[in-house]
Amino acid sequence: MAVTFTKEQQETIDARGESVLVSAAAGSGKTAVLVERIIRMVEDPVHPVDIDRLLVVTFTSAAAAQMRERISLALSRAVEEQPENAHLIRQLTLIHHAQITTIDSFCLYLVRNHFDEIGLDPDFRVADEGEIRLLKRDVLSDLLEERFAEEETEAKEGEAARTGSFQEVAEYFSPQGNDKRLEEQLLSLYEFAMSYPWPEEWLEEHKRDYDVPEGGLDACPWMEELKSHVKRQLSEAGQLLEQALALCREPDGPYMYQDTLLEDLGQVEELSRRESYEALFDGLSGLSFGRISAKKDPAVSTEKRERAKELRGTVKDLLSGLKEKYFYASAQAQAERMRACAPFARTLLGLAQEFCRRFAQKKRERGILDFHDMEHLALSILLEREDGKLRPTRTALQLREIYEEIMIDEYQDSNLVQEYLLLSISGEEDGRYNRFMVGDVKQSIYRFRLARPELFMEKFDRYRKREEEAQDQEGADQKNRERRIDLKKNFRSRRQVTESVNDVFSCLMGKDLGGVAYDEDAALYPGAVFPEEEAQPGGEDAYRTEVLLCVPGEDGMEEKEREAMAVAGRIRELVGKLPVTDGETKQLRPARYSDMVILLRSPSGWDETFKKVLEAEGIPVYITSRTGYFAAAEVQTVLNFLRVLNNPLQDIPLFGVLKSPAAFLTDREIALIRAKEEQGRLYESLCLYAREGEEEEIREKAARFLVLLEHFRDLAVYLPIHELIGKFLEETGYLYTASALPGGEQRRANLEMLLSRAETFEKTSYFGLFHFIRYMEQVEKYDIDYGEASLQDENADTVRIMSIHRSKGLEFPVCFVSGLGKRFNLQDAAKPVIVDMDLGIGLDHVDSVLRMKQGTLKKSVMAGKLQRDSLGEELRILYVAMTRAQEKLILTGSLKAEDAERLQGEEAQQESLAEKRRAKASACMPGEPDVFQKDRYLPYFLRAGASCYLDWLLPAWQQTGQKIGLTDASGLLAGQVEKEQGREERLMELKAFLQEAAGGTGMPGMEQSGQPEQTARPEQADHPQQNVSADSAQDALIRLQARLKSGYPHQNLAGLYTKTTVSELKKAGMAEAAEEAYHLFEEEEVIPYLPRFVRSEDSLGGAARGSAYHKALELFPFADWQKREGAEPAEAELKALLDQMQEQGKLPPEYRQAVSPRRLALFLNSSLAGRMARADGAGVLHKEQPFVLGLPASELGAEFPEEETVLIQGIIDVYFEEDGELVVADYKTDAVSQPQELVNRYRAQLDYYARALEQLTRKKVKEKIIYSFALQREILL
Repeated sequence: MAVTFTKEQQETIDARGESVLVSAAAGSGKTAVLVERIIRMVEDPVHPVDIDRLLVVTFTSAAAAQMRERISLALSRAVEEQPENAHLIRQLTLIHHAQITTIDSFCLYLVRNHFDEIGLDPDFRVADEGEIRLLKRDVLSDLLEERFAEEETEAKEGEAARTGSFQEVAEYFSPQGNDKRLEEQLLSLYEFAMSYPWPEEWLEEHKRDYDVPEGGLDACPWMEELKSHVKRQLSEAGQLLEQALALCREPDGPYMYQDTLLEDLGQVEELSRRESYEALFDGLSGLSFGRISAKKDPAVSTEKRERAKELRGTVKDLLSGLKEKYFYASAQAQAERMRACAPFARTLLGLAQEFCRRFAQKKRERGILDFHDMEHLALSILLEREDGKLRPTRTALQLREIYEEIMIDEYQDSNLVQEYLLLSISGEEDGRYNRFMVGDVKQSIYRFRLARPELFMEKFDRYRKREEEAQDQEGADQKNRERRIDLKKNFRSRRQVTESVNDVFSCLMGKDLGGVAYDEDAALYPGAVFPEEEAQPGGEDAYRTEVLLCVPGEDGMEEKEREAMAVAGRIRELVGKLPVTDGETKQLRPARYSDMVILLRSPSGWDETFKKVLEAEGIPVYITSRTGYFAAAEVQTVLNFLRVLNNPLQDIPLFGVLKSPAAFLTDREIALIRAKEEQGRLYESLCLYAREGEEEEIREKAARFLVLLEHFRDLAVYLPIHELIGKFLEETGYLYTASALPGGEQRRANLEMLLSRAETFEKTSYFGLFHFIRYMEQVEKYDIDYGEASLQDENADTVRIMSIHRSKGLEFPVCFVSGLGKRFNLQDAAKPVIVDMDLGIGLDHVDSVLRMKQGTLKKSVMAGKLQRDSLGEELRILYVAMTRAQEKLILTGSLKAEDAERLQGEEAQQESLAEKRRAKASACMPGEPDVFQKDRYLPYFLRAGASCYLDWLLPAWQQTGQKIGLTDASGLLAGQVEKEQGREERLMELKAFLQEAAGGTGMPGMEQSGQPEQTARPEQADHPQQNVSADSAQDALIRLQARLKSGYPHQNLAGLYTKTTVSELKKAGMAEAAEEAYHLFEEEEVIPYLPRFVRSEDSLGGAARGSAYHKALELFPFADWQKREGAEPAEAELKALLDQMQEQGKLPPEYRQAVSPRRLALFLNSSLAGRMARADGAGVLHKEQPFVLGLPASELGAEFPEEETVLIQGIIDVYFEEDGELVVADYKTDAVSQPQELVNRYRAQLDYYARALEQLTRKKVKEKIIYSFALQREILL
């Protein structure tokens, strides 16, 4: 049956003689359209094109293979219809040589065919990724070692170190002597540079990043980014104040607030007119908000009054946020910091340039290329530069004549190198517009690969649609040259899915966040035809999008486990009941497990939990993942043996090997061996016991292992690695041992895969045991994980779990998008060096004399942009996830306690909103999304402040009336508890049998890698879904073995503190974007140099001086102290009072000497002290209040799960109650020159104090104040 194309699809197929950008929404059939376009061009009776004269570039090899197959089938059908058409018959031969390929393969094709033009040895090979990682490390280590040696020589010769010298740069970027940090910075710069067409030029250009131009800060190109952001924030502040004023003007509105709000609006409008940094700095520094009227009027709506105050509070937060992030220092101070960073930036980028040159040279010497090389060598084949201008080479001109058209799929994921490559062989420079680009910027989710979606957006905004050309005479001149076509019809999903997607993204996605406005052109229009659902059980409601949010409970379950239980329960309800359309018959049938997928943003840690929970509920699961291989115990056992062969003095690998079939030693036996020689290495203890051990059996085992070890060390000298591993598996019988364990077939496949990896390594430029171990460690470290060898059929009737990235391009009848409450990883913005392709590098200013680090304006601007870009990417990832569903979409997440309470209170209102939405939708024209009301768009500050997907979705759902289902999983948990109790009872019944079966000695050699296995895998036995009978003793033994051998499931938390202090978190840089994350241990206090004549022998250090002031103020009787005029009398009284405290033994003598009566007097004359005195008189002043606060572990680092809790302990200097709310204050004696320095250092500390107080007292903290004794002033946070 002939396919009927939409008007836009047909326009796409027929477009000729022009460059075309196709913006293809999710499920719009772009692949089918692209294939049809190619076939029509080949069959064109007027101007037929040979298939090998088309260059078709796809994103993945799988997509290229699929497209080639589709084109082949279409050509075969065409030949069947026209068997005498010689042109079509010839295409069946040419298709095998057609350039339907990835960009990497096309570049490799160019390099192989034009190697002579670039002086390349034709005998090159493409290096393995692990080999490239290893070579990078070697080249970088040599470079740094050489530079250290040069600096050391210069120092010995008496040359003074210059600012920005290598030694200073090493200390700057690698504090505490950790050179790895510097290595990571250089590698990061290298990767960024290589995504630019001319990497060394990019590095050279950005050496000047910290040179302040003559025009000052405002002349810096990156200032446009800041000014644009400030304008947006001020515009939004004005709109919020306008909303508050509109409330005041309503009949029952808070009219008494109007004058104050008008003053606020005037300040915001005046700020908006300021252009320069200095003007904005002055304006924000002088900003003041008047007190809002306290007048009471019963006629005024309480709700509207609170809403107006809330809007004003948001404006104050927006403006204070601008001041704290960007306008915390004058233009002159910012420029000075910039200039101080300039030498470090130049040296760092110079090192990166030198690394580029050396790494390229080393690859040439070894005759290898990586993917970056292929792209840049291809570029040099096609383009040459003269006097700063680009011109095509002879090869490029020849290719222009060959290729009739260049088709680029997934264009939104292109980078600059690929853009220049393909543009150079197009005919656009000659007036022949022949590029055809297809993509969807809403699905650009490869920013971590340095994709440039702005390339797509530049053309999206510039190219004109046909209807625009018809309306504009000037646009008519562009006809047949550049055109944009939007494919908006969605042929994948039911109307209920597209409505949900439109509802959400019309509220969230815009050019300011996400990169594209989600308007009528970007929305999804349902085009898929499904069997009538109204006749089915539940009717169309059965396909409505569901939202399942798990609320915290007292069930003891982790967040991800609770969510997995909710998903499992819903899967059980849908399987066999929900009608879905069969892919082959196109008729409705009951849903199967294989119709369902669970999508996760970051599967690590979550996928295994979901798998475990679902399987416990009897649901078959398949994890589509590339991880888990290195965690497999059998792989670790073999790698540990190789490590011991290379160096037997490594205790941990040796311990694992001793428990393996290589030695068959038990824990008890190893303990006895270790006790023989506790001080040395385990290997030395083993040798000693083999000679002098007391127990003969253990002594013989030790001796046999040492003979085996020496035997294999001899073999390692001349045997290839894969043969060495094969010998180990054969002679120890470990291959058979692993195969006999539960999941043995999987284990065997993993070991065979290790043999294959060893053979791959032997084809690299490295050789030998030492380098193989390094190779595998690099592969593991950089997550080049192969995934466990796959044995399960992906098409089996199982629920699949996969990452959202892996799901791109796929579709599933029922789609769960889970983990929506998990926090975003925005740590890139807090790194010590930030890199941006356009803005260059962002550095902190480090004063090497004072040992202080301060942010720079450029880095602050870049950090803000990076965070916004990251959030835009997260928004696009959410779009990809939600558009995978064909028939039913289910969104799940875990709520915070406060959100759960709020939502539970809004259920009635939520139902009302949902009903209104349904009524409105039914009144719309069929197929037309009703999503573009002006009031639907959520404020930018709300969208840009999100920390997880639910922070976007909850307000969007509230606005659209999406019904939300809350679950505490308690019913699901009850069944789980029963199941666990039954298991424990059966285990107790088996106890006697097990003791007899194991002989009381355990079963060594089965799962003994020396490292905990991440998960036991009894499900990977030959019959994973078959329940083992409890009556069979042997089967029960296998089940128990698997249970006992389960690895510790939370190994990733091994480095997590269960308790720490607020001070330690501050030192670690928690919650302060501009402060680097160091280790959680006490830092050495840096004491400024004092000349001998002003030093006293007993002068206290900074921390001790602070303790002295804290102790004095803790003892101070505020209620009895009356505020005095002038400092002199107060100072005299204070001196007497402090002396009295010392005489009574309350204040140590060294503390008394450290406290200045004058400074204390100045504090007591402050507004804060007066408020404290009043609070003390009322009995509501609290001093030195200890607390313990539970903090989600994810706040300590993105690698820790949010559901884990760390206890934070601290002592609050002082807090007091005022008007039913709390004020918390902290005294600081730090020697600083600017208030912002204290704000940057201690904001996080005060935030923790406030959180703790609000949890303890259930009262709101209205103010957080720092009192600086050095600056003699209060600082309001």
